[in-house]
Amino acid sequence: MTKEATPRTEPWRITMSAVSPDPTNSPKQPQQQTSQAGTPGNISGSDPGRKPSSQPDVGKKAAKKASKKGTGDNDWNVFRTVVVLVGLVLAGFGAYYLILGTAGLPDTEGQPVNPTLENQFRFFSAMMVGVGAAFVTIAIKFEWANMLWLVCLMVFAGGIGRVLSWAFSGTPHYLMIILMVIELAFPAALLVWHKYIAKTTQMRKDYDARS
Repeated sequence: MTKEATPRTEPWRITMSAVSPDPTNSPKQPQQQTSQAGTPGNISGSDPGRKPSSQPDVGKKAAKKASKKGTGDNDWNVFRTVVVLVGLVLAGFGAYYLILGTAGLPDTEGQPVNPTLENQFRFFSAMMVGVGAAFVTIAIKFEWANMLWLVCLMVFAGGIGRVLSWAFSGTPHYLMIILMVIELAFPAALLVWHKYIAKTTQMRKDYDARS
């Protein structure tokens, strides 16, 4: 009777299944996390499809301020030009009457010259030249703009003097009436214009300071 041979197990032969881990029981490998920084080309990490936020355009603001400033400067330049022209007209009339005296006035042809009246008339003609020179000086040296009120008041007072002459001495030549209207109306208009430009310029400066 033959004995069945018991299969001999060789210790060195170990099946691979004994050492290889079960794929189903193997721990899951951590998935590679996607960088939140975005694609390599997107350095800022923002969404490529998103438009960049708008930044304040400093250049446009500076240009806007320069434009406002230029507008204020233009207003003052026009005003100063008008003041210069007024001064030249007054100085021109004063020089004309200073040279010719009462003979330069209308309705004086063929009348004898009154030395006292001639003397006083030429004196005030020189004063007229001085008032015209004051207007020109104020326009050039504009830091003296407050003096504009004084010289305008002097011209206005001259217009009042023409009104008194008309009231007490009779109706003068129509040219004197025209000058009277100008001397009463123009100084007031010039001062109102000056006040308006000064106020608007200050408002622009306040607005620029707030912005």
